Amino acid sequence: MGDGSVPKTNDGSHGLFRLPMVNKQFLEWFDHEMGILSTGVVLKKTAAELARNNRESGFSPNAKAENYHDMYTVISRSHPFMRSLRQWYQSGEKRFPEHLSLTPEIARMWYVCDGYLDVQEHGQPRAGIRIRNRDDRQDFLLGLFEEVDLSPTYSRETIRFGVNETRSFLDWTGNPPPGFEYKWVLDSRDRYDRLKAQAYGEVRAF
Repeated sequence: MGDGSVPKTNDGSHGLFRLPMVNKQFLEWFDHEMGILSTGVVLKKTAAELARNNRESGFSPNAKAENYHDMYTVISRSHPFMRSLRQWYQSGEKRFPEHLSLTPEIARMWYVCDGYLDVQEHGQPRAGIRIRNRDDRQDFLLGLFEEVDLSPTYSRETIRFGVNETRSFLDWTGNPPPGFEYKWVLDSRDRYDRLKAQAYGEVRAF
């Protein structure tokens, strides 16, 4: 539901699942969980390559490698279940099916990929999940959470949780996977910063 995709393959089988991410720690955990279905964690692009691509494309003319992270990816082996997920792309883009229901695990992985924790200097953290180009499905998206007794709001392509709803949502999703523990930290800005820096291999003094 987040960063993962089921791309078309050269032979037309559509049976592969691909997950690119800069959080290598999480991908190594995901690779282990996938077992024999995974082909391993591989380096997709270095920070320097990503910065150069953005400069050359004009997306970020002043991009510097020091502001980027290496990009890694996990690609699954072909499997009929992965092929069945192509039904999400019948409209030409990834679209959540009407029969979808949230479970703690599904919501946890969605939040890991597309979610964020707004940790302000003053005030309490609030969680959100960014939604790309799905404003026409606002009621459907909010309904997914209402079915599990959560009541977020929706604005500017983002599902937003209030302070109390954030705690309820994170408690319901369960323990965070390795590499994303920082998105569950509600009691300490310092611990949030430290865990986030560790997740992305950043060296900072705390």
